[in-house]
Amino acid sequence: MRQPSSADPSSVRQWNERAVITALRDAGTVRVAQVAEQVGLSTASTREVLRGLVTKHWVVPEAQSSGSVGRPASMFRLATPPVGLLGLDVGGHRVRGVLDAGSGSVEVLGEVSIEQGVPGVEATRAALVELLAPVDVSGVWMTGLAVSGALDHSDRLDRSIAMADFVGLRPAEVLGSVLPGSVMTLHDTKAALWAERVEGAALGRRDVLYVHLGRRPSLALLLAGQLYRGAHGSAGELSLNELLPASGGYDWVESAGDADAQGRALVAAAEGDPVAVAGAQRFVLDIVPQVAFAAGLVDPELLVLGGALGPVILPVLDEVRDELDRRLQTPPDVAVGELDEYVTARGAVHLARERLWKTLLDSEGPLPPLERAALLA
Repeated sequence: MRQPSSADPSSVRQWNERAVITALRDAGTVRVAQVAEQVGLSTASTREVLRGLVTKHWVVPEAQSSGSVGRPASMFRLATPPVGLLGLDVGGHRVRGVLDAGSGSVEVLGEVSIEQGVPGVEATRAALVELLAPVDVSGVWMTGLAVSGALDHSDRLDRSIAMADFVGLRPAEVLGSVLPGSVMTLHDTKAALWAERVEGAALGRRDVLYVHLGRRPSLALLLAGQLYRGAHGSAGELSLNELLPASGGYDWVESAGDADAQGRALVAAAEGDPVAVAGAQRFVLDIVPQVAFAAGLVDPELLVLGGALGPVILPVLDEVRDELDRRLQTPPDVAVGELDEYVTARGAVHLARERLWKTLLDSEGPLPPLERAALLA
């Protein structure tokens, strides 16, 4: 929120509230005078703002510190309510979930297969109900819903091979009856990249090209520290382009009559089947020219190869680097994703956390109370 240019008391009060909260974030327990100095208000004005924030549950008064002279100083800290956050990875074959119950640590909920042969929306909804059965949904403030396919700026699924029954629909709306809290819809590959940026191979990096090697290879971009969506929300979407195959082909194992041949091939490679591993490594080396082309356009500092095939390609990583060196003037560092199959769900929960605080703090008008009901209003 920008500092108001006019002297409108309401706007000034709203700015002061947000400025005080910003000062308290990561500051621990501090004295009123310290907050006043940081935000540029008088001690009396700061104290008044803090009282209002206590009423709205944003700030907690602490036991006063006793100095050697004079009255004990008033101490305050930012409130830390148990804000539950849910991260979901929804594809065509299974749903995966993680939960931050309010402590800041993320626990894995597990995965549930989506029944095939049943209408996709209905089957996905049933799988989510099963996955979320152990969760106290009343404590979840926001759900990050990562889906497979191209999302437009209204979060409508424009195109998806894995979730064909959802095309033309907003997943958050059609699944909303079983999703707790406010729902944020995300692209699955972008969510995976964000997880690697927060706690994985891209930690601390600002310009990253992420290649997800799953059933369908896909790309995501982090530019200047932010996920890049592009003008239409489809940056990195190459499913209609021959640069990267729409599917891996993945003919490394016998798959006659297998409804999920790609999934079976990925599992075989991940489990160390020699034929499947060799096939996966050949596939990755075959797409290096296309990856190099994409890297040459955006000049990332880091290329992350993630997804199910990430660990499988470690033995050929030097070959990947050599091929990039031949094709790029300034090749990026290359790393394999460090997170497991819940990487997308973890990214969804991290992005939900950021969206939640942005929604509350950047809202127009007076700062709402720090409570779940205010977010859902």
